[in-house]
Amino acid sequence: MPRFGRSARRSARRAALAGALAAAAATTVAVPAAQAAPRDRPDRPDRPDRHHRTVEAWADRLVADGAPGVTIMTRRGPHVRHATAGVSDKATGRPMDHRLLFRIASVTKSFTSTVVLQLAAERRLSLDDTVEEWLPGLVRGNGNDGSKITVRQLLAQTSGLHDYTSDPRVFAEPGRAWTPEELVGIAMETPPHHAPGTGWNYANTNYILAGMIIERATGNSVGREYENRIFRPLRLRHTSYPETSTAFPGPYVHGYYFDFGDVSTLVSPSSARTSGGIVSTVDDVARFHRALFTGRLLPRPQMRELTNVRPVNDDGIVEDYGLGVARIRFSCGAAWGHDGGFPGYRTWTYTSADGDRQAVLTYNESALEDDAAFRADLAKAADAAFCA
Repeated sequence: MPRFGRSARRSARRAALAGALAAAAATTVAVPAAQAAPRDRPDRPDRPDRHHRTVEAWADRLVADGAPGVTIMTRRGPHVRHATAGVSDKATGRPMDHRLLFRIASVTKSFTSTVVLQLAAERRLSLDDTVEEWLPGLVRGNGNDGSKITVRQLLAQTSGLHDYTSDPRVFAEPGRAWTPEELVGIAMETPPHHAPGTGWNYANTNYILAGMIIERATGNSVGREYENRIFRPLRLRHTSYPETSTAFPGPYVHGYYFDFGDVSTLVSPSSARTSGGIVSTVDDVARFHRALFTGRLLPRPQMRELTNVRPVNDDGIVEDYGLGVARIRFSCGAAWGHDGGFPGYRTWTYTSADGDRQAVLTYNESALEDDAAFRADLAKAADAAFCA
């Protein structure tokens, strides 16, 4: 089961979700794919270069490996290309299209971290504040103690808190509108994995708490803060934060979950919220990351905090993790970004520190998490997209 950004191969949770989705599908009317389709204008560069042909070949390879559809966005300076292969909807055979919406999952964490760091720059909170100061009594029990966990440790994934998504209950009712308090409450049933600041473990719980702190510090919903601070200033016109709605606000990529099939509109984003609930497009995601890593969204002191990394290996993903962003090593150097996985969707994002090189890869099948051959080809495709 993807953890809104990491693979978690636990059959009990997968079975719980699949069974619940089967029941939901039997009683739920499907949401229409779209009322209006994107403009029929294929992405055809006037002068396709060798790099673009290489990326197109890798998109085709990933579809041959089992992905229903693949989109790879690349940037070289001012030049942006899109390689697509396969289908966005198995039922209709509609081709993959880079303008379609999809669930970006844990790429959301970079948005959440950015807002928290902006608030720190405005002195509306401090990264050294404790969770208890902002959310009194919430992180408590079974050895969990919010008075010993700082905001910085939440963003860095060093709080030691348990990841609530490992509990089958979260996916036993896929359409349920979960509250942040309920999700944190599930995590509190398990003792911490280590003392705050002494280790690293990936936990969506950290970013649920960060979202709650944003709301306490501003008096506004997280959705409004995303809109005012990031979506509108960067003109991310196709990016939204649905919070609880399972529907998409426009034409979308259909996501497939193992043998169950299309789960696009069956799983509530409330189970991810500020750890993984944003809907976007490859171009909007790339625009956000380019602005973030080139310093347009944060002052220098907060940029240093954002990119202060430690080496981690999380379920086979080797990278250097900062505050809601990661540094990944490629054959041509380092890239910054974050990955994300939600039932039916998987996304990988890479941006150079100067913003001149970018790659965003997304595909629509969760079962490929367990396919070693696909993962090997995915790694080669990512390197080619970013470096070739």
